Amino acid sequence: MSDAAPPADRPRDLTATMAFDPLVGLDALDDHLSRLKAQATALGYPFDRHGVRNELQAATFRLREAAQVELFVAPSGAIAILATPNR
Repeated sequence: MSDAAPPADRPRDLTATMAFDPLVGLDALDDHLSRLKAQATALGYPFDRHGVRNELQAATFRLREAAQVELFVAPSGAIAILATPNR
């Protein structure tokens, strides 16, 4: 395994970190999605705002305690979601 940094011209994932409250949902979700959409458009990444919103809903549906939710958007448009309960 190499400790070398990726090349500077390598496409990067876009990220957003959001607070989740089971009574309120994701904090400032529309703001996060608007920012990500603008960044994705500027970089030429596909971004399906509606699809991402649906995936976030599915990822947080069963959460019953406060959590930190991280969203990653790859240059291909693929997304990953990590929800970490607050301890």
